[in-house]
Amino acid sequence: MRIRTLEIKNFRSIVDSGTVPVSNLFALVGENNAGKSNILTAIGAFLSGGAGGVKEEDFFDSSKPITIKIVFEDLNDFEAKRWKKYLVAGRLILEKRIWLEMDDKSGSFRIKSEYHGYEARPKDWFLSIDAIIEKEGQRPKWKDIVNNNNLPEYFIENEKCNKTIYARALERYLEENEVDFEEPDLSKTHALGLQSKVIASLPAFYLLPAITDYSDEIDKRQKSSTFRKLMGELSERILKNDPRIGEVNEALIKIHSLLNDITGDGSGKRLDALGKIEEQIGALLKELMPSVSSIKLAVRVDELKDLFSGGVALSVDDGVETDVLAKGHGLQRCIVFSLLRTLIDTERLSEEEQGSKRSIILGIEEPELYIHPQLCKLFYDVMRAFGDTDQIIYTTHSPIFIDAYNYQEVGIVRKPNVEEGTQIRTAPTGIFDDLDDRKVFKGLARFNPAVNELFFAKSVLIVEGPEDLIAITETLKKLGIIRVRIEELECTVLVAGGKQAIPFFQRVMNAFDLQYKVLHDIDIIDGMSRNDRETNQKTNDLIRELAGDREVHTFPHKLETTVGVDGHLRDQYKATQYFSDANNITSEIEEIVKKIFDA
Repeated sequence: MRIRTLEIKNFRSIVDSGTVPVSNLFALVGENNAGKSNILTAIGAFLSGGAGGVKEEDFFDSSKPITIKIVFEDLNDFEAKRWKKYLVAGRLILEKRIWLEMDDKSGSFRIKSEYHGYEARPKDWFLSIDAIIEKEGQRPKWKDIVNNNNLPEYFIENEKCNKTIYARALERYLEENEVDFEEPDLSKTHALGLQSKVIASLPAFYLLPAITDYSDEIDKRQKSSTFRKLMGELSERILKNDPRIGEVNEALIKIHSLLNDITGDGSGKRLDALGKIEEQIGALLKELMPSVSSIKLAVRVDELKDLFSGGVALSVDDGVETDVLAKGHGLQRCIVFSLLRTLIDTERLSEEEQGSKRSIILGIEEPELYIHPQLCKLFYDVMRAFGDTDQIIYTTHSPIFIDAYNYQEVGIVRKPNVEEGTQIRTAPTGIFDDLDDRKVFKGLARFNPAVNELFFAKSVLIVEGPEDLIAITETLKKLGIIRVRIEELECTVLVAGGKQAIPFFQRVMNAFDLQYKVLHDIDIIDGMSRNDRETNQKTNDLIRELAGDREVHTFPHKLETTVGVDGHLRDQYKATQYFSDANNITSEIEEIVKKIFDA
């Protein structure tokens, strides 16, 4: 089960996100304070029971409800069976509404929540309580309905059947049997009142936050951290298949009996000292409150999953074996990430068991945090593999974790102002369908992460090659417009890797409505073959067409002609050597650069 669309209203900085398509691997990029983390938090609130941790201050407008609507697709067989009566064309459409309600007694607000969705009736009338009442009236003969329709024996308890017994049995029947349902009523949603075990079949959500000290995630005292939850999940998936797991369970039962009076009359195996403590506390309490007759002391013994989520310590030998808390933040974060990978890769369930496997949605804030750039590339590969089986939604400020070719995996998050709130811009699919050499464009984004900076820049200048970047930078320095780099002008120069590649980046930037200008060679001179002239003119025309009302600047023929160099500058070293001498920067190139930057 994966999220396919997401819609959030009235949550923190999000007034109305609109409908956002979400891919298996989905990156949220944008400036600080744009609201990226709020999107992940909203997903976590949706996938949690009750109010999902929402507080009064999380309402953008406290007079309106928070609504989080999610469409799920790719349900496995187990999920499809569990959610069958709520499915519309194989999709699960749910909306969680969270609102503030005044408590008349205390005068304070309470946070309430409920799920809404489309619910269908079973086609057989006797498998719906509402349909039974419509057909048989307010006082149906429940036992007769059971007998006349050959329903299982668990519909009758102590030779009796009433509405409560029937409804309880019906829930079991619908879960265990293949039942045909009518089409859901799409004219309205219903308050579903979903049972907790049904909510538990929604994907599990884990969030790796961007925190300054990752020790908090690893620390065994922090039982609610992502690390601890993962340890519990990992133990449950792996250990339950171990043939000796029964020995552990027997030991836990024995410990429980040694610490607790399981018989209720003191005849069990509980340690005598605990009984004496009960008597002593009870006697003292009775002196203070004579109405108290006795007390009972119970000692909680964790289940196996809880033991692993709260009681595991890790030591790492990286030359010196010490507790992971004593290691650097980067290694600590790698430990958590490794647990995630292990959770997915280790002890994959058999085909039969896999149908009941709970899906996982992983939220990560800034996966690049604390990680060496080279390791970041491997992290990204691991995340992409995770998306093959489950789903990752993450925030990032690093072009290493973005792939311009897979533009549908990116959402650009902006907050124009407080009133409009957080906005999420995605691009339609198919923007490369009519481009040639798509494999080349795919390689450009994958093997040169610098080109992915287009998603992070306030404005972009697209040029053909690195020599253009060098020439422009040195010209701006000569003119006194910048001191070191073009980013001082809040502009990033994107090196396309040739004029033929420029339309690729234009299409991506058009789809996200990003600001850019283009500078390219015209590459048309007298004496050129007709075929070369037509090819260059076709590309020039396409660049101009895609730019629309955006600026397109050109060198009269090519860069080298403009600065008076015969042939080509050959490489970046030669270009740097040439343009570092300000005397080689001609007035022609100065005028072009001034025009580009409105200087």
